[in-house]
Amino acid sequence: MTSDSHFENVVFRYRSIDALLGEHRELERQTVYFAPPEYLNDPMEGLRQVYWRGDRITWLNLLRHYIICMHNRFFEALLTEDTERLAPNTIAVFQSLDNFPTPIAKSLCEACIAAVEAGDLHAALLDLLASAERNISFSELQRLLRTVHIDWLVAVHAVFAERNLVPPMEGYVPDPSGLVNVLRALQTTIPKLQDQFSTIGIDVLNEIQQHMAEEMTLLSATQNADVLNPKRESIVFEFTSEYLKNLLKLVYPPWYVACFSARHDNAAMWSYYADNHRGCCLVFRRQQTDDGVTLRLNGPSGYGTRGTFRSNQNMPLDPVRYTAQEQRIEFFTNIGRLPLDPILRNWFRDDDGNTSPLAEHLNQERQEAWRSGYWENFTPPLLRKLPDWQHEEEFRIVISDILGLHDSHEGRTYTYDYDTLDGIIFGINTSLSDKVRIMRILEKKLQSRTVTEPFKLFQAHYSARSGRIEAHHLSLIERT
Repeated sequence: MTSDSHFENVVFRYRSIDALLGEHRELERQTVYFAPPEYLNDPMEGLRQVYWRGDRITWLNLLRHYIICMHNRFFEALLTEDTERLAPNTIAVFQSLDNFPTPIAKSLCEACIAAVEAGDLHAALLDLLASAERNISFSELQRLLRTVHIDWLVAVHAVFAERNLVPPMEGYVPDPSGLVNVLRALQTTIPKLQDQFSTIGIDVLNEIQQHMAEEMTLLSATQNADVLNPKRESIVFEFTSEYLKNLLKLVYPPWYVACFSARHDNAAMWSYYADNHRGCCLVFRRQQTDDGVTLRLNGPSGYGTRGTFRSNQNMPLDPVRYTAQEQRIEFFTNIGRLPLDPILRNWFRDDDGNTSPLAEHLNQERQEAWRSGYWENFTPPLLRKLPDWQHEEEFRIVISDILGLHDSHEGRTYTYDYDTLDGIIFGINTSLSDKVRIMRILEKKLQSRTVTEPFKLFQAHYSARSGRIEAHHLSLIERT
């Protein structure tokens, strides 16, 4: 029979048979994989509401950074077949004029910057952003950059053509005067609208305009479907949104999670995570330490003379909060992935050496307090999911990758020992042959177990009496 006493101080991890016994052989290799956010089931996970509040210097540098990335993307496109889509995550947001591989490459990019910055469209957009004494949302910035993107792309193409890297565009004479007038009008009217309708009203207006822009993009793509190819689509229609998403890499390092649950009896989780009840649920013993609840795992912890070394670690096991509330974070004052000098030089100083007042947090006397707050804000969004998922009662271990220890599948694969694994629950539909395969692996693995508590096996079944899934203890085949 089921007894909650079997499951004190434990967490559960639902797994499919393919994960346990297939290519990755998680049960035999005793592995726990930390997944990147794009592999998680909720696209809202880890979402931060990023906004921009800059001055003329920081906005000038952001627009320059956009041109640098556009130049790199254009060059990447020259080396790509028309039938290939440019990978969304390869936009080089860590590139600056400081670190081009050759003087020729730097000269080409500088020429692209000069060509764009010489135009009235660049001046109009910079004036609009620099005069905005308010928060600029992700969607508004995306819309504004899309407004200028085609004209700037034409300017970059012209620079490449001047150097005989691409053929010149025939029969197209850009006339940005209409867009310049639009941006100048927005610079005048938005403050008046803000006074009349408040910031919330401006946000609603921006959302409406964003939806209209997305519809216009779809319409344009449809009308040009005959000449549109995956590469061109990447450069013309997708670059702006992909740039802004990649730009957020400059704020926080990559993160990965291993997911557990406080429940072993949820039918939806058995169906979704354990292959329609054909898989299993692993029972892990959690530990209470002075730092909170942890799970002992072995994984990458640093670099040594022979490369990456691994060690046992008591890793924080944190409960997920189920809320629709998002964390708000300002971009310019939270660039945390770059060394101090490049941050100052490429984001907070202009060509004349003037430093933006927004760089005060980088002063020596304020750096420690800023860094402390920066890391305090890192984890909470990663432990948040929408209320729709609260039935999971999820626990997570989150790792960040500021040192590059986890940028490979191996670097995100941790191991556990069988002193930490307390038992396994077979699913309602786990086949007899799969149970036998699991039992044979356990016969070898449990020989090294040193804890006195027996390793327990359970069979999940639906109880009509309780109306829920219960775990029946298989006491006749208990392992020690």
